[in-house]
Amino acid sequence: MRNAIWILSLLVTSMLSAQSTDFTLGHPAYQVVELAEIRTSNSFSSTFKPLSRHSVYSLIQDNISPYMSKELRTYSRDSAKSSNPILKKFYQYPADAYYYEDRNLELHVNPVLQLSYSKTNDALGSAYVLSRGAEIRGRIDNKIAFYTMLTENQARYPVYINDVRDSTLVVPYEGFWKQFATTGVDFFRAQGYIDFGLSKSISAQLGFGKHFVGNGVRSLILSDYSNNYPYLRIDTKTKVFDYTNVFAELISEARGGTFGLLGTGGFGKKYMAFHHLNIKLKPNLHIGLFESVMYGDSTGGLKLEYLNPIIFYRAVEQQNGSEDNAILGMDFKWNIKNRISVYGQLVIDEMIIGEVLAGDGWWGNKQGFQLGAKYADPFGVDDLLIQTEVNRVRPYMYAHEDGFTSYSHYNLSLAHPLGANFTEYIGRANYRLSGQWSFEGMVMRASYGNDIGDVNFGRDILKDYTIRRPDGNGGNLDFGNAHLQGNKTDLTMFFFRASYMAKHNLFLDLDATFRKETDANGQIDTSTSVLGFSLRWNVPSRRYLF
Repeated sequence: MRNAIWILSLLVTSMLSAQSTDFTLGHPAYQVVELAEIRTSNSFSSTFKPLSRHSVYSLIQDNISPYMSKELRTYSRDSAKSSNPILKKFYQYPADAYYYEDRNLELHVNPVLQLSYSKTNDALGSAYVLSRGAEIRGRIDNKIAFYTMLTENQARYPVYINDVRDSTLVVPYEGFWKQFATTGVDFFRAQGYIDFGLSKSISAQLGFGKHFVGNGVRSLILSDYSNNYPYLRIDTKTKVFDYTNVFAELISEARGGTFGLLGTGGFGKKYMAFHHLNIKLKPNLHIGLFESVMYGDSTGGLKLEYLNPIIFYRAVEQQNGSEDNAILGMDFKWNIKNRISVYGQLVIDEMIIGEVLAGDGWWGNKQGFQLGAKYADPFGVDDLLIQTEVNRVRPYMYAHEDGFTSYSHYNLSLAHPLGANFTEYIGRANYRLSGQWSFEGMVMRASYGNDIGDVNFGRDILKDYTIRRPDGNGGNLDFGNAHLQGNKTDLTMFFFRASYMAKHNLFLDLDATFRKETDANGQIDTSTSVLGFSLRWNVPSRRYLF
C-alpha cells in the first residue's frame, strides 16, 4: 500500500511539463543519432537508452532528414501527407497507419509485422520468425505520453540460439514461451509505459520494458539481452549533468522444460535499484558514474532504503550485512573534432587494490572493462560509420550466492550475453545510402573459459560463486584463478545485413551470419551459416551475436 500511495503521488503531481514518447531500442533512428552526436558540438547525451523523441529532435533539428522529419512530425511539424490515403482515414501521413489529434489527445497507431525465413546448415535446415501485432503511442493534454506494443510470435531459431534456450530455459531477448510445432517456440512480446513530467527538469516513466546503458555494441552495465521487466524510471536533466534512477522488479528464476516455461505457480521475484550520473565536463566530454544493487529472497520484498534516489547503495548494502549484490563503475564518451568518438566502461563487482597489485589470482577480483572508438564519415564518405570495440570481464563477475542476487533476470544476463570470464573484440561498419538503403557488417572474435563438468570456473553468472574450483583440500580455490580459466573456447562470428526501406518503416532485409566455435578440450567444433530474408514493418532490427 505504501508503494502504491508513493506512485500515485507521482501521478497526481505530473501535470507540469510536456512529455514525449521514446524511440524503441533497435529503431532506425539510433543510426541517425549515432552519427549526429559525433558531428555536433553540443552536449547531447545518448548513454542511457531508450532516447525520447523530443531529445532526438533537439539534436538533429538543424539538419533533419526527410525520414526523421516524418518520424518526428510532432516537433518538426512536417505537413507532407500521403498521396493516396486509404479510405481517407488511414495513412494520411506516411509514418502512421492511423493518426488522430485534437486539443487533448495525440494518437498514433501502426501495425507490427515481421516475416523472416532463413536457410541454415545446422540440423534444422531452416529458421523463421512470424510476428503480428500493433503499436500505439501518443500524448494526453501534452503532459502525459503513453506507449504500448503487443505482438504474437512463432519462431524457429538456428541451433546455436536454441542451445542458449535449452541451457537457460529462456529464449534470448524474450520472456514466457511454449513449444510450437516440435522445433519452434510461441510467445507474446509486450511492452508499454506512461511518461509524465514532475518539473521542468525531472520526469518519470512507469513501464514494462528494458534499457541499454552505454555507447557501444555491448554494455557491461545494463543491456537489452534479457526479458522486459516492470520499472519506474526517473530522469533529471540539467545543463551540467543528467541523472537517471531505475527501480525494477525482476525474475530470479524461470522454470520449465523442453515444452516451454511453466504456466502455473509464480516465479521468484527480486528487485534492482540502479542510478547513473552523467557529468558533462565539456560539450564533447562526458563522464558517467553508476551503481546498482540486486536484492531479494524467497520471502522478502522491496527494501525501503534502496528507494532513496540519491544514496550510495554500497554503503546501505554493508549496513544490511552485505547480503545483497552491489555493482558500481564508470563510463565515458569523448567526441574528438566532430569525427571520432572514444568511449568506454569500467564495472567493479568487487576489488581489493592490494590483491590486484599482488597478481596472485584472488577469485574476488571481479571487474570488467570496455574500450571502443567510432569514426564518422571516414575517407570522405558521408553517412559511413566505422567502429571497433573490446570487452573483457574477469571470472565470477556478476555472480552471487543464488538467482535472487545474481546480476540476471529471467535466467539471462542483464549485461553481456557471454556472461563472465571472456574477452571479446568487435569490428563494425554501418553505411546509409540515399535514405532508403542501409548496410551493416560486423565481425566478432571472443574467447571464454567454460566450466568443465560441474566445476564452476566463473563464466556462468547463475551459479553460486561460493562454490568454485576445488583447492584439493575440500575447499574452494581462493588464489591462482586466471582470466579465461576452464575449457578455453573460441568464438568467431561474421554478420552482414543489407536493408531497403520500401515505404516508411517497411524494410526488406537480406541477412547473412557465419558462426564458428571450437574449444581446447575438443568437445566443441561447430560451424553455422545462416542466410535469410526478412520483411519488417515497424519492427526494430536485432542481432544474435553470441
